[in-house]
Amino acid sequence: MGNLHLHCDREHLLAAIQAADAVVPANSTKPILQNILLDAKAAELEVIATDQQVGLRAVIRKVEIRTPGQAVVNARQMAAIIKESTSRTVTITIVQRAEASQLHIELADGDYDIPNVVGESFPPVSFFPSDVVPIPVKGERFDLALRQTVFAMDKDRTSAVLSGLCLTISDGKLVVAATDGKVLAEHIERDAAFQLSAGAAPIVAVLPAVAVNHLQRIVSSSKPTVVELAFAGKLLFARLAIESGLQVELTSRLVEGTFPNYSGAITAQANGQVVFSASELASAVRRAALMTNQTSRGIVMTLDVGKAVFSNLNYTNGSVRIPVACEYSGPTLKLGLNAQYLQDVLKVWGSDRITVELSRGLVMREPNVTYLIMPISLPG
Repeated sequence: MGNLHLHCDREHLLAAIQAADAVVPANSTKPILQNILLDAKAAELEVIATDQQVGLRAVIRKVEIRTPGQAVVNARQMAAIIKESTSRTVTITIVQRAEASQLHIELADGDYDIPNVVGESFPPVSFFPSDVVPIPVKGERFDLALRQTVFAMDKDRTSAVLSGLCLTISDGKLVVAATDGKVLAEHIERDAAFQLSAGAAPIVAVLPAVAVNHLQRIVSSSKPTVVELAFAGKLLFARLAIESGLQVELTSRLVEGTFPNYSGAITAQANGQVVFSASELASAVRRAALMTNQTSRGIVMTLDVGKAVFSNLNYTNGSVRIPVACEYSGPTLKLGLNAQYLQDVLKVWGSDRITVELSRGLVMREPNVTYLIMPISLPG
């Protein structure tokens, strides 16, 4: 693996290791996957990790490579050492102690020697493709798209497709959508950068839940300026440019299968609508949800002229009745709802007021995003 000798900013190294650590599995039948690969090249250091479904490559270019080489070390141990230090810089060297190869970590407030794994090859991680034109998305917009949609993914993993996140690119639009069949979230970004070449088929890809979780964690913590997406075969590549100069590349297999065509459900003619103060609605739903439990999250919304009343569906834990003022002029209507779905929508809702369209389900729209919650059956 070479002798490996490098010197760099501790914060830059920590950011790279924490990004890589996001994909290191908590438990694995393959011990090598609990490690990260440090690959020091002539002008950059790559920190690499994989769980064999998702791979990550964090590239540090603000580094002094004194001797190129590689080391494989325990991810959590390395991350903890670098995180706990207050040193401005870090020097890393491979040394031989008796018959063991060790990584010597020199910091201003302490030195460490940790085992360097030898004799076992680290699994390969694909590089971002050079022969595919990447699709750039502003980092803050990509972060928002994830936050506004991921909660609608199927948490019960009843379907690999519904457990994932669907990305569609065509006609100058990037559509990010998730649904478990009972709640739907769709975010649309429009940009000339999303315009595919003439005659090109739309890109439709479903990211697996594990990749989405890793990607969201890295995007939310590192705040990239740009996220570049590329698709090659059955793989997604995401390249994140971070202000510190760090570059993170994530590779994931895509889910095979067809994402449901949901457009009809969110374009159906509404039979009426009700308008709430978003904060008052959120408070009423939270309080009504106090009388639900994990096995029964149902609440009831009863609409009448100028007023809505929220109550719980199952009286096992007691009962509640919460009136909320609203703008509604239709007939008396009683709807059963999953409180958690409505809470998830309200957590990412950005406006002071919320208009709920009443059609096949409850449809709520803000600029760039649409939500749909299907009602649940009421007794009798």
